[in-house]
Amino acid sequence: MEFLKILFLAIALIAIAFAGFAISILIKKSGRFPESSISKNKALREKGITCVKHDELNCSAHGGSGGCCGAADLD
Repeated sequence: MEFLKILFLAIALIAIAFAGFAISILIKKSGRFPESSISKNKALREKGITCVKHDELNCSAHGGSGGCCGAADLD
């Protein structure tokens, strides 16, 4: 019986959180989910934050094998 009370309370809190998130999206001017991809997020690009995948692609394109970003091999 105690388990059911805790379960219903947890479900209610999660439902309230989802409802609040949905309402905040509806109230915004654009009405869209916030962009989490670094390549499409203007604020992150302005801070100079880049995607790790792009860094790795640049490393492999230049023939580097794990040390192209200035990291020294510790072998």
